[in-house]
Amino acid sequence: MTDQKLYELCKKYGAQTLSARRKFAGLLPEAFRRRLYQKKGFSSIFEFAAKLAGISQDQVRVVLNLEKRYEDKPVLKNLLINGEVSINKLARIVSVATIENQKELADKVMILPKNALETLVRDEKFTQQKSGATIPGSEENSNRQSSLQKTLFIPEGLPGQTHNLNFELSEDIKKELNDLHSKGINVNELLQEMLEKRKENITQEKEKISQEMHQETNHATTVHPQSYKSTSRYIPVRIKKILHQEYGTKCSIHTCKKPSKQIHHTQRFSLTQNHDAKYLAPLCVEHHIIAHSIDLKFHGARQMALS
Repeated sequence: MTDQKLYELCKKYGAQTLSARRKFAGLLPEAFRRRLYQKKGFSSIFEFAAKLAGISQDQVRVVLNLEKRYEDKPVLKNLLINGEVSINKLARIVSVATIENQKELADKVMILPKNALETLVRDEKFTQQKSGATIPGSEENSNRQSSLQKTLFIPEGLPGQTHNLNFELSEDIKKELNDLHSKGINVNELLQEMLEKRKENITQEKEKISQEMHQETNHATTVHPQSYKSTSRYIPVRIKKILHQEYGTKCSIHTCKKPSKQIHHTQRFSLTQNHDAKYLAPLCVEHHIIAHSIDLKFHGARQMALS
């Protein structure tokens, strides 16, 4: 047997083991209610789980607790009982799960890795706190719209990185601002004008790049209609430069402070075949995965509609 064949068998049986453990864990709440462990001679549900499936006491407690927490959320409860996803994933989302967002969360927990789920939960908590939402599932919260039901890329989601001034100005800048202030110049208005001018310059530059690329595409299709190929997925340096000017080095989701690692097309590249800077957003790894989970859901719905 080759090393590769051995490795493939290890992966195969390992995956089967994980699946079986998830399904066994899903049976524990019912086995506990029926006192099945007592009928079969075990001293506790913990001994029952440990001897039959090697599941620890902590994991058993998590399963039993999740089953109670998801009692009024059947979509998520079914994922637990049927063993469709790991209990660790379901435990990560329990703090933000509501009757209203359970379907959206179920979609996400099926496809997102644990790190991306943690980021999603953090964003959802921020949204709930910002909207004044109470404990998930409460009557007051039932009238509020979950951020999971909104598109990830809304205008207020891409403005910057912080709401508080958490850096220090250099002494030269302080001196110049104080000199202007002493002359009766409104420094706040001056800075506001500078910021607005910066936004305007970036917007104009984006539009200029967009028009130039559109003209280049039209020229290429006219001159070489047979040999012209659709736009490469490689994003030109001039576009990366203007995005860096706008967003810096951080993820463009305003609640996130992680470094940006990917440039995401907020209008699907497979449909538009262009790199219009107005519809690009630099994202961290986790937010990029979340963004593509939205694309996966769209693709799945489209395939079902066409089938």
